[in-house]
Amino acid sequence: MGMENGPQNATWGEWRRKLRSGPEVQLVRTWFRRVECPTCKAVAGRACRTSNGHPADHHRARRDAAGMPPYEQWKQQGLWAGPPTFTMPAALQEAEKARTDYNVDIPLGDAVAVVRLFLADRLGIALEDEATLDRVDNAVRQLLAARGPVGSADLVTVLASLIATLLSEIAGPDGDPEALFDSMIRAQVDRARMLRAIDKHRSDGS
Repeated sequence: MGMENGPQNATWGEWRRKLRSGPEVQLVRTWFRRVECPTCKAVAGRACRTSNGHPADHHRARRDAAGMPPYEQWKQQGLWAGPPTFTMPAALQEAEKARTDYNVDIPLGDAVAVVRLFLADRLGIALEDEATLDRVDNAVRQLLAARGPVGSADLVTVLASLIATLLSEIAGPDGDPEALFDSMIRAQVDRARMLRAIDKHRSDGS
């Protein structure tokens, strides 16, 4: 949706949906892989890996270390078809769409956008794939940076309100939403600790 004069954005997270194969993909991959990944320790020239050893998109730390690809230079050299065409970050696009779709204010539109970002990548999030979490984290950071401290606080308030409402619906009229929330948090913490223990055991055994 349109903010035609909005900020340009050219991160790998946004481009990955447009670039599937071909020389441009390889150009970007080579650029990011020219440095070692501080997150998964992939050496220069090799793909990043998840904690389970599967190939992944480049981790945030590696992208930050490599810096923004020189798209304009590549264009001048005839290696790039054109500059990025995104007129604003993915999260802002989704927030603007939500505001139009539901005719709501900015905080609720932002909250809808954040939830949709998680739903769009729910498989990767369920598998705790670091590259997926990086992409979602990056999009949310862009949204919060654009809104500023006040807008960020509004977003958190609306999200907390939506979660509380959903928990009350799930718990039912005779249920305890606070107890349900507590059990959900504890389950998430226990799962995270279990996965860390598994990763540590694999590392010690290797």
